[in-house]
Amino acid sequence: MQHPAQVIALCGRNQDAIRQVEEVGARSGRVLIKAVGYTTDVDEYMAASDILLGKPGGLTTSEALARGLVFVIVNPIPGQEERNSDHLLEEGVAIRCNNLPALAYKIDRLLDDPERLERMSRNVARLARPRAAYDIIFKLLSLAG
Repeated sequence: MQHPAQVIALCGRNQDAIRQVEEVGARSGRVLIKAVGYTTDVDEYMAASDILLGKPGGLTTSEALARGLVFVIVNPIPGQEERNSDHLLEEGVAIRCNNLPALAYKIDRLLDDPERLERMSRNVARLARPRAAYDIIFKLLSLAG
């Protein structure tokens, strides 16, 4: 990447992934890469982030939107992730990269265009429902009288 960046890679309990991320991080140049094992602090990591790079599973997607994160989608699996990917792209809150060698280029182009990034952030704010559970409960209670 041409832009300096800090990447936090959430690896769960996958020790091979942690080792690989640490090896890449040791030679990453402008990009600081940190591997994180299993954690219950995903919300805090998202709160400290500007962009989420990953796969658009249901929970990841809803958490990212609730935190106001622009999404960079990588290789969604067929089925729900593919449908989530289509929705995020149609709503203007994500870019997609299925060609990993082009990933840094695509992220750099996004960071080079602050107006586009701001437009995408506004789209995230429009699409997000961070109080969805509260809103559902409130509606149910109002229906119950």
